[in-house]
Amino acid sequence: MNTDQPQLPLDNARKQVFVAYSYRLYPKDDYRKLYKELEAQHEVTFIFADEKITNMHIMKKIESYIRNSDFSIFDISGWNPNVTLELGFAMASNEQWYIALNPDKTEIKEVPSDLRGLDRIEYSSYTDLQTKLKILIGQRYPRRKTSGIDDFLSERRSHILDLLRRSPGLSVANMAQVLGLDVPVVQLVIQPLIGTDLEYRGKTRGRKYYIVGTAPADRSQS
Repeated sequence: MNTDQPQLPLDNARKQVFVAYSYRLYPKDDYRKLYKELEAQHEVTFIFADEKITNMHIMKKIESYIRNSDFSIFDISGWNPNVTLELGFAMASNEQWYIALNPDKTEIKEVPSDLRGLDRIEYSSYTDLQTKLKILIGQRYPRRKTSGIDDFLSERRSHILDLLRRSPGLSVANMAQVLGLDVPVVQLVIQPLIGTDLEYRGKTRGRKYYIVGTAPADRSQS
């Protein structure tokens, strides 16, 4: 990572980080999910160029985001020209920045030689990127203060989502058994996720749960 840059004191931090990446390379929801999870854990907001509509020219808007953030993260995976331009502005204006790179999605020869030797956040998966960003963010921003029950429910929801990504179509009883939880606890945990993160198939008894968008066709609707 770009550790030679001066660190902004936390007392003066704006608690905002600008993130630039190739929108064509990664599905929006998948890529940004890891940042949303970091936001939930730490007192920081990640901002992306397409999240706010303004009457500013797109580059002027991005320049404003870069200047008004504590630092920026430029994911140069796939070597996108727009990300290159934004990185160039940050470098020229002496703003704080970090480079992220997935080498599996990048031809290193495409990256200019003056960037190849820079320290960077190198990752191979969303989980890998999140783990490395968590270290960076944890050094700069305090954790959000939540009650014990909120922490418990949030952690269990994360576990259930991860479980259903690996093993779709589990019932509440299945999830309870795998995670070592009581059935009523699993029911409480998944309730707010239904319709946003989870969907289901089948009647109440033996109902199977899936990550939204991954469930098989509902034959009862045909």
